[in-house]
Amino acid sequence: MILKGLKRNALKKSIESYVKKRKPRTKEVTGIKSLAVLIDASQSVNILSVVKLANALGVKSDHLKIMGYKDDEKEIADDKDAAYFNFKSFGVNGVVKSSSLNEFINKDYDVLINFYSESKLGLDYVAAASEAKFKVGFAEIDNRINDLVIGLAQDDINLFISELKKYLKILQII
Repeated sequence: MILKGLKRNALKKSIESYVKKRKPRTKEVTGIKSLAVLIDASQSVNILSVVKLANALGVKSDHLKIMGYKDDEKEIADDKDAAYFNFKSFGVNGVVKSSSLNEFINKDYDVLINFYSESKLGLDYVAAASEAKFKVGFAEIDNRINDLVIGLAQDDINLFISELKKYLKILQII
């Protein structure tokens, strides 16, 4: 129990640190070639909807990476559609122990879509720590993590896609 508390505190401090030192890199994105999507796998998220989103943005499926967070404490395994992590993927000092999660965080994606509407430490940490140039998320999440915040319900994927495309065109990203 004490170790979980230490881990939570370390993750919170790390999130604050990442948020404070983040510099906007929107101008570096001149088109979306690579897309990362961070999902809460404990919620009902249809992977096909995420692929539809990538196709709508003109991203090929081999340049799409999906990372999902699961609440369960058991060991988790990746599948062909997505990689997964949980609270055990972090050490007591907040360091990432999972190699696939480390790779996801350190890759320089053009856009990261934080496709979750309930704030959880693991998800917020990965979103804040990600090296993605441009981050998009929902309004319910800490607004300091994302460059673009869309205030919609997570379950209306078609409206989310149209709003996202509209704002990315305004920002001259697509």
